[in-house]
Amino acid sequence: MNEYIKWGGAGIVLALVGAVAIASEIQHGLEVGDPLPVIYGGAVVFAALVTILIVAPSFRTSPDPDHD
Repeated sequence: MNEYIKWGGAGIVLALVGAVAIASEIQHGLEVGDPLPVIYGGAVVFAALVTILIVAPSFRTSPDPDHD
């Protein structure tokens, strides 16, 4: 199995799970008017997006041989 897909996929799944898990905290912060959970949750979602943008290009069928 392609190691890029195996470990990159695991990283993306972990980032998405973190973003989904923090969604309730963001919602709670919005309901009570507390900006700290919203800011923290936004940072987690931003980190998940950055992770996806960095890892997703490695899912090519033939990675760059000079990179290894």
